[in-house]
Amino acid sequence: MSKLTQLWYLVPLRLWIGYYMLQQGVTKYKRDFPHGDWIGRQIGDVNTVETFAWYKNFLIHTIAPHKELFGQLVMYGEIAVGVCVLLGLLTRYASIVGLFLMINYFCAIGFPKGGASQAQQITFAVSFLVFILASPGRVFGLDAILFRSGGGAPPKRPERRP
Repeated sequence: MSKLTQLWYLVPLRLWIGYYMLQQGVTKYKRDFPHGDWIGRQIGDVNTVETFAWYKNFLIHTIAPHKELFGQLVMYGEIAVGVCVLLGLLTRYASIVGLFLMINYFCAIGFPKGGASQAQQITFAVSFLVFILASPGRVFGLDAILFRSGGGAPPKRPERRP
């Protein structure tokens, strides 16, 4: 049995995670997320949030002063990750970005608030880690077409004869 046939069971998870991320990003796009009070709604008061000290410092001195830029990065990041994971296109790279997003969501929202929010971010982070290790886009995804030559190497060009 080949490695590819053993990855079929990750397809439903990949499709769900991709759909969810895309749906979240599109919802943010429709609401003009970067220009709203997303820090207040999502995180709360950055000066009083109870999270890791280094992350709180990052929130106060980097995120809050540039909230529009980071709002755009979040929104477009979720859309890009969602599309790529859903289509199985560059799944490993998209999953690295998705894992990075989930770690930040955990530090900003999940850890301070706990509960379902924390559980969801941990579940998605673990899913992205599995996608990075297994690359499920090679089954029922565009990665199968892009990387069919084995090992992800581009196809070799035929040699020219003089």
